[in-house]
Amino acid sequence: MIFFLALIGLPIAYVVVLIGMLIRRDPRGIVVSLLFGAIAVTTGMWAIFQSRSSTAGIAILGIPMMAAFAGFLGLAFGRFRTSTNPTYRIGAWVGLAGVLLLVSYNVSQGMQTKSKNRGKDAKQAEFSAEVARDREMIASAFKANPGRESAWLDSSIRTRMNDRAFLLAALPNHSISPEILDSLANSPDLGIALESVRNPNARSETLERVYRTKSYPDYFFQAVAAHKNTPPKVLLDLYHRPQTITGLDIWFAGNPSSPREILDKISRTSTDRSVIGVLLENPSLDCPLLGQVGVNLLRVQHRDADDANVVRVSNLLPTVCPQKTAP
Repeated sequence: MIFFLALIGLPIAYVVVLIGMLIRRDPRGIVVSLLFGAIAVTTGMWAIFQSRSSTAGIAILGIPMMAAFAGFLGLAFGRFRTSTNPTYRIGAWVGLAGVLLLVSYNVSQGMQTKSKNRGKDAKQAEFSAEVARDREMIASAFKANPGRESAWLDSSIRTRMNDRAFLLAALPNHSISPEILDSLANSPDLGIALESVRNPNARSETLERVYRTKSYPDYFFQAVAAHKNTPPKVLLDLYHRPQTITGLDIWFAGNPSSPREILDKISRTSTDRSVIGVLLENPSLDCPLLGQVGVNLLRVQHRDADDANVVRVSNLLPTVCPQKTAP
């Protein structure tokens, strides 16, 4: 409670004090105060922006309080550093020391964050290089084992289940058996589990289990929405559930296994060019769906006069609706 009062109250008090001094025509120390506040804000913002954390921006809420605190210390230094009163003079220099400590802390935190980022970047680069080497090794092994790619890869995965780099290099391959993918989809490593679900050989039951049992299912929604083996009931459930992530329509629109209800809704309501473009390439596209897309595009054409999908619908009509003519 005290922190939140300071978060709001200290900046307000600082502004009130400055205004009062200006009204009394007593500007001593104001310039120094504003300078100290500006330095504190600059170094504080710099330190915050070194962080790559998604929650780092919350720290910006504390910037006004930091500015006010540094401003008060600067005000004390600017007004009393030459005072004949020893107590005031000591307080002034304590204020200067306080601002220097605050600025030094900001700079130190920013430098530490930059150092951590460099370390993380180096580790990520090293890991990416390891994944690339494993991909090349797998490709060479496939060439050396023609016709036995699946058996070799499954066997290699079983012996390297704890080798994350190798697993990430192997999982995009279409030669992995559904059984191996089913096992890896249970991994507590979300990255491994996600790549397992994305593989086209993942079974329907694997996809449904991941969707219904993972502790963080949102992480898998895109892969589930896009996968041709996802059961229709799962696709419907995902489509109608309260949205916790956005942008799934493009994956539903491109999935040939998407239930008719979903494709019908998208064809009638979507105004996203990318979503409509993907829907027009869906193998499930038929004459009624194409007609609904055309009507929907004509409805919004005054806002999207240059939409290339309008031309695409006209070009598809003779093939998808051979008995129809373009509207």
